[in-house]
Amino acid sequence: MSTKKINIDGLELDEEDREYEEKLAREEQEKRRRAEEQAEAEKAEREKQKREADKERERQIAEEKLELLKLKSGLADEESSELTKNDETFEKPQGWAAVANFWYHYKFIVTFSVIALLIVGFLVYTEATRKRDDLCIMVVTDNDLSQRSEELEKFFEKYVDDLDGNGYVHVGIINIPTGRNIDPVTENTYTQKFLAQVQTGEAMIVITDSHTREDYMEMMDDTLPEKFPDNKYIDEKGFSFNSQVMAQELKYELMPNDVHMSIRLPQATMSLKTEEAAAKYDESFEVFAKIVEDITKRCEETSDKGLTTEPIQYDDESSSSDAQEK
Repeated sequence: MSTKKINIDGLELDEEDREYEEKLAREEQEKRRRAEEQAEAEKAEREKQKREADKERERQIAEEKLELLKLKSGLADEESSELTKNDETFEKPQGWAAVANFWYHYKFIVTFSVIALLIVGFLVYTEATRKRDDLCIMVVTDNDLSQRSEELEKFFEKYVDDLDGNGYVHVGIINIPTGRNIDPVTENTYTQKFLAQVQTGEAMIVITDSHTREDYMEMMDDTLPEKFPDNKYIDEKGFSFNSQVMAQELKYELMPNDVHMSIRLPQATMSLKTEEAAAKYDESFEVFAKIVEDITKRCEETSDKGLTTEPIQYDDESSSSDAQEK
């Protein structure tokens, strides 16, 4: 804060005013003098404190050097050395103070650990509770069965046991549509999907029809008539779904009459040994046999007349049929 100097020499004042102004000037000078003296005193005090601090620091450094020399020369041991003693004694916090102290130092580690545990817990829970397939079924047809996955699941689940022991039964449906109207790129994708299932051996039961590729049908068990003798619903392609019972089961009133439930031959692959493939065949054949027995019995009891819906006919097939008839 600046001070204002008052010059009264050039002013024309009466005696009383002049004395008053001189008094103000003296007071102002006195205040300025005291301020300067105080500033000088504070500066001197700071310099004194700095000198004392420097002196104390030099003393401590000298003591530490002496102590180090003693340690190196063996004149003092580490436990009794002043360098290893902690002059400050900290009182261990208690109660909420301890919690606050812990959180202050470890909040990032705690937060990260909690998030990591939550993620791991979620993954473990998801893995433990997700629906695993006790059985897989491939649908390789040229009809609307690919749009009835839910109906197929419910149907097959009635004949499947809880193979993995997780407390419930689940059947997976793998749709691999076929037909003349599928573009080459999509057809190649479906082919790779089919071959992948063959490699893993998961889907042994296959729903087929008259449009299923011949190379696929060559993988199916054509000895079923020998295993189910005198069953009119069994032929070399498998178990025929040509019945009103099956149309009702799958809620597919216009289901074509060329649909079969086939089963693949057990074949060793890159990921399956011969005995593993045979075990998967036996597991699926047990379900296959249950369905054959149950549906055949129901069809015989109701004198089922079969289905009248013909499969899709393509122009070249129609021409070929007409030529054979002529």
